[in-house]
Amino acid sequence: MNRRESLAAFAGVAAALAGCSGYGSATSESTATRGAEGGMDTDAPGTGSATDPEMVRVREATDQAPLWLADQDGETERERGSHRERRRHSRSVVDTPARAERLRVADGVDADGLDSFLSETDLDGQTLYLESVEVRACFELALCRIEWQPDEVSTDYARTQLPYDTRCEVDDHVFEARLIRIPDSLSADEVRGYGSSIGTAGCQRRNRAAAESGGGSSAGSDGETRTATATSTGGDR
Repeated sequence: MNRRESLAAFAGVAAALAGCSGYGSATSESTATRGAEGGMDTDAPGTGSATDPEMVRVREATDQAPLWLADQDGETERERGSHRERRRHSRSVVDTPARAERLRVADGVDADGLDSFLSETDLDGQTLYLESVEVRACFELALCRIEWQPDEVSTDYARTQLPYDTRCEVDDHVFEARLIRIPDSLSADEVRGYGSSIGTAGCQRRNRAAAESGGGSSAGSDGETRTATATSTGGDR
């Protein structure tokens, strides 16, 4: 199945997720975000950035990422994770309908909006980027910016504390998984590098700093965390 084949099968991915993973239950949080066209910057083919991309977010108190990509042989990252230290930060590029059919959702997770989000995605000219990050339960992440080029994808987050009346345990952790729609065609086989920054400065400040520096990850002076990964296999396969 290639990019130009019918996406009819792709539109049915969510139904398959519902049958195997508790999709549609009301035990977690899911947020769909519509992007502003003014936040897009595509100066060259396969290269650009967005400050308000279209996405679905799933936040869940699971031991491993609540939304993930199964391997081609049927074994999943979660199954392998039960035999090793859990992965706290994972990324995957979804560039074809066949790859999208490998998306899985954890039991008990309410991924409301995922089905329509998938069916509205045209992988002939768009790409899905799945990123899962473990955070402390009393904090949440705001995606400030995503940047991409043919061989690399990077994200920038602001970490904020939950409202004071939100019940949480300071020592607990949750996962935030985001399925982000990139308005450009990327190849999972060509994307070999990933980067991410997390800081306490707000998105407005971080995006302003990125704009003043001519792009790239924004700099935050307080509580800045950066991760970078290079891979020869195009991320989680």
